[in-house]
Amino acid sequence: MKNNLCAICGGKLQNKKTTIDRMVEGHMYLFEKVSVQICEKCNEIWIPCREAERMDQAIQGKIKPHKKVSVPVY
Repeated sequence: MKNNLCAICGGKLQNKKTTIDRMVEGHMYLFEKVSVQICEKCNEIWIPCREAERMDQAIQGKIKPHKKVSVPVY
């Protein structure tokens, strides 16, 4: 986001790195150290286009994972 204000609540956005998980067609994908902007007020996470595209490429198998982990399911 260019203006550093949350489009949901108007709060200030902070640049941070976080871990994001996505479930796609029964498969869990875990993305570590993703550069995002997080609203200080409502905690909404904004993922820049370049990061979202990288995540989509990984899900499509165009990028190999750095590691694989076992996840318990309940």
